[in-house]
Amino acid sequence: MPGKKVWDLEVKLFFKFGIVLLSMLCILVSEGFAFSIGALDVRSQFGEKFDGTFEIDLDFDGPLELGLGSVDDYSKIGLERQDIIDELILDSVLRDEKLKATFRIRSNKPLFFPSLNLLIRASHNGGTLLENFLVTVDFQQSLALNVRGKKKKSLPKEIPQSKPEPGVSQGAQPAEEQNIAEGEVIVEKKQKPAPVKAQAAEPHDDKASSVESQDLATNPIDPTPIKDGVVHRRRLSGVIWASPRSAPELRLEPKPTKNIELEAKKSVEKNEKTDLAQKKSTPKKVYVLQKGEGLFSFVRKHNLGNYHPAQMAVAIWMRNIDKFIFGNIHGLQAGVKLDLTNLEEYVSEVDLQTARKILRDQEVEWKLTKSVDTVKEEPATAQIPLPSERIEGFDELFKQANGWQTTWKKMEIEKHLSYYKVLEDGNSFMNSKKRLLSRYPKPRVETSSKFVVLKEGVPIVFFDQAFSSETLKSRGLKELKWDHSESGWKIIGEKFHEWSSGSEGQNLESVADVGAKNKQTLPLSFIIHVSSHSQKSAALSLTNRLRENGFDAHWTPVRVSMQTFIYRVYIGRFADWNQAHRMVRLLRKKPYGTHSTAIPYPYTIQVGETNSLPAARTLLESLRKSGFSGLLLVSEDEAKRTNFRVVVGAFKKAENASWMLQQLKLNGFAGVLMSP
Repeated sequence: MPGKKVWDLEVKLFFKFGIVLLSMLCILVSEGFAFSIGALDVRSQFGEKFDGTFEIDLDFDGPLELGLGSVDDYSKIGLERQDIIDELILDSVLRDEKLKATFRIRSNKPLFFPSLNLLIRASHNGGTLLENFLVTVDFQQSLALNVRGKKKKSLPKEIPQSKPEPGVSQGAQPAEEQNIAEGEVIVEKKQKPAPVKAQAAEPHDDKASSVESQDLATNPIDPTPIKDGVVHRRRLSGVIWASPRSAPELRLEPKPTKNIELEAKKSVEKNEKTDLAQKKSTPKKVYVLQKGEGLFSFVRKHNLGNYHPAQMAVAIWMRNIDKFIFGNIHGLQAGVKLDLTNLEEYVSEVDLQTARKILRDQEVEWKLTKSVDTVKEEPATAQIPLPSERIEGFDELFKQANGWQTTWKKMEIEKHLSYYKVLEDGNSFMNSKKRLLSRYPKPRVETSSKFVVLKEGVPIVFFDQAFSSETLKSRGLKELKWDHSESGWKIIGEKFHEWSSGSEGQNLESVADVGAKNKQTLPLSFIIHVSSHSQKSAALSLTNRLRENGFDAHWTPVRVSMQTFIYRVYIGRFADWNQAHRMVRLLRKKPYGTHSTAIPYPYTIQVGETNSLPAARTLLESLRKSGFSGLLLVSEDEAKRTNFRVVVGAFKKAENASWMLQQLKLNGFAGVLMSP
């Protein structure tokens, strides 16, 4: 009698509407990050208790729903569910890695069967996979898993000529020289490309697949043996997406993130190249979301650049936040037109860790919108004043900031350095400023109007700064950190952040025009979304806590339906995503700010504007007594006077402010929609 009887496993694809045969298609897909089900590794023998394992790669560290296929799942791919499937048990084995999980399929008693279709269903991040493994017993040959076997109408009577590759423990011999020993379990493993930066999109037609192959061809990969009729892994294995669609060609090339340095480290050549690149026009790309598509499934289906799907999803969300329900990244509906123009300007600013954090935090709020009830609750405590209301001497602060600028332009070095406070650590930033002054003796420094933001109670004056000399040009956001003592306002910190190509500051004039048109103000389109709550009292309590810790926080209601609300807590107004995210990194280290996210919400409602801080305080107190939460924006106007603007709420698009405008009017406040 020959050796032991073992199983012969083959992985095949079943489509709901028929079997699609592909003649020639070679696709190599990076599996490092995509949501996918790996190969099934069976260790048991025929007539023994079934024992097999497989791995799943996740898009991010989020929830995963997994199970054996139901009767409906089997019918979707044109199969009947066998009774023997009920004998199988699915267990979780390991999830040490955040983006990879291992699962085990077993049985409590020995199984005897000629063949079975083992269907696994997995749902994650809006995508659903149906992975079918055809397990058959070959009573003449040993057990093997032929991952790339072609689908036939009947089972093969012998092992195909294209022999499986050896397991990890076997020697690396040519395929044609390998001998299969009787009773030996051999699993052909999929060749994986070398690690790349991000997961390529997964197309659903031949045209898009060829684009994907061309894109991945630039990355080094392990050699793959030549096989006739090789097909895309997802088509071969039986993966079925909920609503597969044809994928138009949409491609973006990755752009490296710029390093943020001081002016002294910027070269003229680099700035000239940047100016030239900004002048190039980019055609607008628009995609209409199809029925059954979600944000992640859309990203996976389209080749949008060498970035992780999570990064691309966040970039699309930031670019089109007005298209999302409640401005939440999970609130996307069919028929929405997504603007995909210049996505690289957004994605290059968002690293993978930040993107995953945004996805998790947005999921918390999205679940809240689904579970909120209509219970109305009165706040238990009153709102406390904003920390910016309690600061005296804004006029003197702006006067010092203007003096700092004037003495720099006139190269009055001693006077200029007198604006800095002498610190115990020797003022490393002050020493850098001395070197800058000596290196560029004839500077031209122009700025936009100046604004104030509080960071843990410390005022930071920020503005758009254009610097030029005979050998250097730079443009970016300048932040001056101030401290008030008996000698008045002194600088205790200075930072310069060069504008990225997608920043709001790029909407201002050129370096030569910033000073000539000083009335041009810096747009403050970004806010920090700290958290969302189902109860008003919880939002009010957090707002007070943030204010006590020196942040200008405010809360606003968001209508989920006619009778239900959630309550969001926001902080401040910022010039661009990078500036807001620098404060987000600080907030996430605090117990009250772990879910903080920088969001582009360009609209707000201005309730009043004045040059008097006491008048602004009176208006803010009136809002608090009427049940509203206001924010104080402090800036300098064209006439070098301190300007106080009282605003309410933050909105992704103008129509979202209609309900709040009505509520303010009913309470006697004249609100005006504006973009600060």
